[in-house]
Amino acid sequence: MADSFAETIAKLKSEIEAHVAAIKSEPSWTQVEKLYRALGTIEELAEQPRTPLVELFGISDGAGRDVRVKQGEFYGLEPLEAAKRFLKKKGEAAPLDTIIAGLETGGVRADKDSLRLSLSRSTWDVAKVGEDLYGLLEFYPHVKRGSKGKKTAANTNGETAVATSTTEASADEPTGT
Repeated sequence: MADSFAETIAKLKSEIEAHVAAIKSEPSWTQVEKLYRALGTIEELAEQPRTPLVELFGISDGAGRDVRVKQGEFYGLEPLEAAKRFLKKKGEAAPLDTIIAGLETGGVRADKDSLRLSLSRSTWDVAKVGEDLYGLLEFYPHVKRGSKGKKTAANTNGETAVATSTTEASADEPTGT
């Protein structure tokens, strides 16, 4: 069976190489090469990571959406805030290890256990969608969790509302004294 896979792989590589040769013979390919070299030079001068050509072609390895994090991009941020920004850039849920790797590239050192706890507790912004898999709640519009800073009617009229717990004794109940 391994031999049939090897043959199929060799055939596919050969077919791809033939198509690449046809593309390279086109005048537009020469322009792509020139522009890509210029992009690489400018990225180098700006001290930014080089953009892979496969990214410009929109070719994915199927492992999910790659995120380019610039060196020091998250410098000075708390790990939770940096993680939220990373997830926003990614546009989809990510495993905790991927998030931590992105933060480290961006200049933030994060302890795995404390970041896991912070992400799990940040229920207004973050959804835990699997074991060590987190996404921003905005990626899941069908999930409703209320709203941040919801004001009461009394609060909006300039009055201060005082919430009482059901475990507190009311004025009508005896206090046992």
